[in-house]
Amino acid sequence: MSASVVEDKTMEEKTSEAQYIDELAKGGDGTPMVQYDAQEEKRTVKKLDLWLITMLMVINLCSFLDRGNIGNAYSAGMGKDLGITSDKYAWLITIYFIAYICFHWLILVWKLVSPPVFVMCAALGWGTVSMLQATATSFSTLMVCRFFLGVFEAAFAPGIPLFLSFYYNRREIGFRYGLFFSTSPLASCFASAMAYGILHARTALEGWQLLFVIEGAPTIILALVAGYILPKAPNKCRFLTPRENEIVATRAIKGRGQEEEGKLNFKQVFAAFYDYKNYLGAVIIFCFNSSFNSLPAFLPTIVEDIGIGNKLTSQGLVAPPNLLAFIVCVAMSIMSDRMGTRGPFIAGLSLVGGIGYLLLALIETPGVRYFCTFLILSGGVAASALTFVWVTDNQGSSSKRGAGLIIFGVLAQSGSILGAHLFPKTEAPRYVKSMAICAGLLFFGCILTVIFSICLRIQNKKRDEKYGKADPKEVPSDIFDLGDRHPMYRYVV
Repeated sequence: MSASVVEDKTMEEKTSEAQYIDELAKGGDGTPMVQYDAQEEKRTVKKLDLWLITMLMVINLCSFLDRGNIGNAYSAGMGKDLGITSDKYAWLITIYFIAYICFHWLILVWKLVSPPVFVMCAALGWGTVSMLQATATSFSTLMVCRFFLGVFEAAFAPGIPLFLSFYYNRREIGFRYGLFFSTSPLASCFASAMAYGILHARTALEGWQLLFVIEGAPTIILALVAGYILPKAPNKCRFLTPRENEIVATRAIKGRGQEEEGKLNFKQVFAAFYDYKNYLGAVIIFCFNSSFNSLPAFLPTIVEDIGIGNKLTSQGLVAPPNLLAFIVCVAMSIMSDRMGTRGPFIAGLSLVGGIGYLLLALIETPGVRYFCTFLILSGGVAASALTFVWVTDNQGSSSKRGAGLIIFGVLAQSGSILGAHLFPKTEAPRYVKSMAICAGLLFFGCILTVIFSICLRIQNKKRDEKYGKADPKEVPSDIFDLGDRHPMYRYVV
């Protein structure tokens, strides 16, 4: 008798939720897992958060600074010293994203290699390359550096949703990934001020060279710290006690199912490539990235062109909308986790961002236009963070989550390349056409999000009718290798 036939028969007989949860209370070998109360679990998760999420946030902060300091270096004299025109500068931005896209497959390595070793190697790589940019003597040399910067950074941030899914269930990961993702607008709050101080230091190096050295050095130090602190697996956290490690491991099985450590399930990997959900989600994030990822590079110029202050004050005025974006991202992630839903939040946030862009295209009043930047960033950062979490929520195995994130990330970063070309100088100072395109993309993304959410609700309803109710907070132990096709699996809508 085939496994699928056995599975259907077994699950149709087990329509009782109590029986189902009782089955989940056993490990892969059928032995009972460790028992714990709510208070003990809460203390353990808080301790896990303190070490794991804090470490990842600090590394991501350095990653964001290392990829973004090219703009400050260019305006600080690098372009003049190396003979880099505006067209060549655009290629320095583009080559990074090309490498980032081409090496998205490194997400799957998170399943094969010890995460602390992998993160340490990646961070050492991009930190070293970032510092080596200071030695560049030509445009071609800098292009090589930017390419490898993209390669090493592609090994880190895209795999974080997968890594967090090893430790947190689907009602917890939104908040944790929101904290991680929101370090990018947080970095924008002080990146310009930090660059301003570095560029005014008097040293033997040019200001732009010193910028690369100073902002790249902390990454190398943090890489070594990460190699020591980050855990190898849910039951191997060196900052937790043996008892706490047992609790984290048990939670991992209850929240995501039992899987073999250090191995890829190729059946599940290939399943990701013919699952419509991954492509629909990828188109949604393409719309978001095309609109939002272009904004940070042009926001100071847009604020200046709005008519509020000069170049110096425009850099300072960039901080408030970015700070609000950080707060909104964290708050929406918490609310999304508590309600156990993603689609309505993503649709609402993308709608807010779209309205912000539309008003920028239609209104000339400086104060109102500046207010619109708050709408755009607040909606954009939170919507993007929750969309990344959504794709991991609805994959029934870590192997499929990794492959799904590859599809997701490739189209997402393709949107970043498009976004980099949406604000040409010919459209200044109001960028009416650019704003209208961004608004249209966000409204389209909002519509697709609603459609996606409805499709998932329909699938959940059909499974409930056929197999009985299941707790969406729990993921079934998959002994039949079905992943999210398991009859008792329920999607996060």
